[in-house]
Amino acid sequence: MSTKKQVEDAIFALEGFRVEFDLFDPKRPLPEYEWRVMAPQRWKISDWKNERLGGYRTLAKGLTVFRGDGSPVPRDMQLGNLRDGYFEAEYGQIARGGAEKPSNVIRMDEREGGVTGRGRKPRRT
Repeated sequence: MSTKKQVEDAIFALEGFRVEFDLFDPKRPLPEYEWRVMAPQRWKISDWKNERLGGYRTLAKGLTVFRGDGSPVPRDMQLGNLRDGYFEAEYGQIARGGAEKPSNVIRMDEREGGVTGRGRKPRRT
């Protein structure tokens, strides 16, 4: 058996996001978080709760899931997006800014001579 804090820390360590249980009896021990592999990125929070928190349903009134910035998640979202928020809170944006242009990309309208048809140069007649 585990304390509330131990279960919440185990979830953060495995799943990559913070949660807080609202227990009926805060002094009652909880079963260990038994999972050993992170839930799939495409699962939503509701999928994760249904699959992985069945043993806690009768012990908790509710569960709050937190974003990387510490704010509660107001609606259901994919776990991958939730986990990305923790990375962004620690290191900044994941994707490049819109103003930066990769150096290895050449726009077709900037090429000399142009391209017609299926990427072929025009025929000389």
